[in-house]
Amino acid sequence: MSRASTSRPGTRPTTASGRKSRAATASSILGHSESQSIICSISEARGVTPSVGVAFVNVSLGEVTLSQICDNQSYVKTIHKLQMMSPSRVVFMSTACPPNRPSTLFSLIQELVPEAKIDSFDRSAWSETSGLEYLRKLAFENDVEPLKVATQGKYYAISTFSAAMKYIEQGFAITFAPHSLRIHYQPSEDTMMIDISAFQSLEIMQNSRNPKSKDCLFGLLNHTSTPMGTRMLRSNILQPPTRHDAFIVPRYEALEELTTNEEMFLEIRKALKHFHDVEKLLTKLIIIPAATDVAHVEEQINQVLMMKSFLEAVPQLNKVLAPARSALLAKIRETCDLDTTGRILHRIRRVIEADVTYAKSPLALRNQRTFAVKAGISGMLDVARQTYKELTEQIHQHVHEINEQYGTNADLRFDNGRKYWLRLKCADIDESALPDVFINAVRKKDKIECQTLNLVKLNLRLSDTTNEVVIRSDAIVHRLVKDIREEASSLFRICESVALVDMLSSFGQLATTRDYVKPDITGTLALKAARHPILDKGPSSFVPNDYYATEAYCFHIITGCNMSGKSTYIRSVALLQIMAQIGSFVPAEYAAFSIIHHIFARVSMDDSIELNLSTFSVEMREMAFILRNIDDRSLAIIDELGRGTSTRDGLSIAIAMSEALIQSRASVWFATHFIELARVLADRPGVLNLHLAAKNSTTADGLPQITMLYKVTSGTIDEEEHYGINLARAIGFPSSFIEKAEEVAGYLRRTREANRQSSESRKLMARRRLILNLHEALKQARASGSEEALPGYLRRLQEEFITRMGEVGEM
Repeated sequence: MSRASTSRPGTRPTTASGRKSRAATASSILGHSESQSIICSISEARGVTPSVGVAFVNVSLGEVTLSQICDNQSYVKTIHKLQMMSPSRVVFMSTACPPNRPSTLFSLIQELVPEAKIDSFDRSAWSETSGLEYLRKLAFENDVEPLKVATQGKYYAISTFSAAMKYIEQGFAITFAPHSLRIHYQPSEDTMMIDISAFQSLEIMQNSRNPKSKDCLFGLLNHTSTPMGTRMLRSNILQPPTRHDAFIVPRYEALEELTTNEEMFLEIRKALKHFHDVEKLLTKLIIIPAATDVAHVEEQINQVLMMKSFLEAVPQLNKVLAPARSALLAKIRETCDLDTTGRILHRIRRVIEADVTYAKSPLALRNQRTFAVKAGISGMLDVARQTYKELTEQIHQHVHEINEQYGTNADLRFDNGRKYWLRLKCADIDESALPDVFINAVRKKDKIECQTLNLVKLNLRLSDTTNEVVIRSDAIVHRLVKDIREEASSLFRICESVALVDMLSSFGQLATTRDYVKPDITGTLALKAARHPILDKGPSSFVPNDYYATEAYCFHIITGCNMSGKSTYIRSVALLQIMAQIGSFVPAEYAAFSIIHHIFARVSMDDSIELNLSTFSVEMREMAFILRNIDDRSLAIIDELGRGTSTRDGLSIAIAMSEALIQSRASVWFATHFIELARVLADRPGVLNLHLAAKNSTTADGLPQITMLYKVTSGTIDEEEHYGINLARAIGFPSSFIEKAEEVAGYLRRTREANRQSSESRKLMARRRLILNLHEALKQARASGSEEALPGYLRRLQEEFITRMGEVGEM
């Protein structure tokens, strides 16, 4: 598809973004993706809560995604959707673009999605009537009615689809065959929204230090065998599903079967290696060209041969899935049924020779293409092919005669540019005495590449004959392609099934080699001996830790000395959450997750020179974004908040923001060096203090030594240990410096102790906390406790509550 700007009737000129390139755009943060042409059109209803319609037409894959988003004034969901989909062009109504006053959404996309080219288009293209007509005409026949139901009342989604299709037809002269597009309506609430900064700081799609490294979540999970599977994996990581009943649990069941049936798993992996990238191939077949030439017909024959290879590989996948019992694998097996593939393959084999296959080398592919159509269908075609065969024999005979006459040992070679040419070894011939019969000679290392005049003439005659073969094949192949287009819906569904089983087998490869466990989906986050998935390289290489989060304990404060593992601990929970929601098993002894709809992260300590923002300014801007959008279905990772300014102001801001995060009821994991923060919030409902343990010892020379245990324990770090001062002493700072530091630390500690809350106040807060914990434990017991274990559990709970109340009274 042409990417050049074209002048179209009723349109305005292309609008330049007017922005300088940024150091890290969204597309670079999301890793390298294959080049795709994705056209996105947008319309919006302005108001207090604007509704935004978006339509993404992936011209490279023949796929359309429609959404209508109920957004806020900052268009967070819409911008996030565009950043994830990475459109090559974004189309606005001409009234929302310069020279008119740009809309807010236009300006935000120009600022935050700089890699997309923005175009304007006539307002009349946004038509609900036209959108419904395109839907009826282009969607798979079985999908038309369900799509009408799904998009009922979604005026903005339908009208943007109309605009996108008219833009493609007018701007690029592309027409799709009837009932050939995969059209999906995707509600925005069906997928998790991951903050764009989280992709970078958590290294989800790309390693932050080395973009080519596989040390990222995508690199860890990507053991796919097909390009289709890789694309599906990438799409799921960018936007993990949130419907556990429809997507997540069925994937768990299928993956469990794959990991327990080793023979079926290995056979599936073997069968997947025979699949081409048929999604892109099918998309080329369903695009109806405005005009055809020899090159286009050659490409269509290549596509038919690739389709034949694909259909011949499907029965093997169907066969190896025969023992499958899980609902998802059984559904994949039904989609890859032999009746559908057999019917399409029968149509191809009526025209194409059974032993002709797609080849990668230029000469083999030309030969396969020449003899692809069966003999006897067209007499003139058979005559042209006989001529091709005779000319090929003449070329080989000519080379044999040249070698005999001049005593050379020339090899016959072929490429698409020069066609047939000769290669001689320099050691076999004196270059200065190269016979005059050899022309166009070029030396490359120890070889000489050349031709002869007769060989050039034979090449020209052979090319003319090849073109005649292609032209004679055109009508036959055209009818066959038309038949294949009629089966586009079945073929695309088979592609999606292959991609899904490929992604699941990739998860299976990881789960079996890394000892992962199947998670449970509950209302509680509970992980036992969980490991950071990227850093978990092998046996005993990573210290596992536990995680627990409920309504009673949703705000976790993690303290610890430098390099004790705080950042690794809190990042692990976000990565494991994403793995669980895309259907993968996780590295732990036991795992239970609740469904999360948003993941936010405030991790890095970098400033932004280009945007003229300090570290603290960047931090405050990101925290403002989180506080505006976080809710009780969110997970937030906060690392070292408030350290970019003075200690007093930083602590005050950290406490204020923590209070707001606690009120949101989100699952928050907050790593900090502010011990005062942990102490001030210790008695707040929902707060749990944790710390990364470290062991202090003394070397033979009398220097303090800190051994990191990387193990999370309850409570705050022991402030008496002064880890920072001990580290300074170990490095070799002067003793006068160390003594002064200890003196100041002692004074500050005594001042804080003098200002602590009264005994009665602390008792009241402790009793309130115990009662809230008891309430949460009783709720959990009612929701998930078994009848056999419940009486004993309640007795133990009662005894523990009485004991702790007594301890509070003795405080």
